[in-house]
Amino acid sequence: MARMKSLVLTALAVAVTGVLATGTVAAVADGKPSHKPVGEPVGELAGKPVGKPNVKPTVVVPHGPAAVSPALMAAHDQVVGDWIDVAPGDNGVAIVSCPSGEVPTGGGGQTSAFRIFVTDSYATDNSWVVRGTNTGTGTESIRATAVCTAL
Repeated sequence: MARMKSLVLTALAVAVTGVLATGTVAAVADGKPSHKPVGEPVGELAGKPVGKPNVKPTVVVPHGPAAVSPALMAAHDQVVGDWIDVAPGDNGVAIVSCPSGEVPTGGGGQTSAFRIFVTDSYATDNSWVVRGTNTGTGTESIRATAVCTAL
């Protein structure tokens, strides 16, 4: 009986080893090794700090040039408009314009309270427009902000 258990365990060990070896060979054959080769130094033993990349970070622009043009890195001005009062139950429009020779490349708006809501925010020509609706019982305000970039 003990000899039979020994044969069964040996057969099981051979089967498991065969499955593992087959899986490793298949993974390597597929070009997907499951681990680094034995004996290759890793981490600080290989002279590389652990957890740090060994290449310098780069900017990747999908479907764009490999290097970013200095013209694309132009300075951006932020222009904040005046507060525009909006009566209770009414809609208001706030507009801010970019300086001459600049165009809006972004923007947004602010409200003076939680009962006035921005309903639209968009660029038009050389300005940024913000529309708002006052749902409160008192006069509230909105204002527009534009991020402007030289042409």
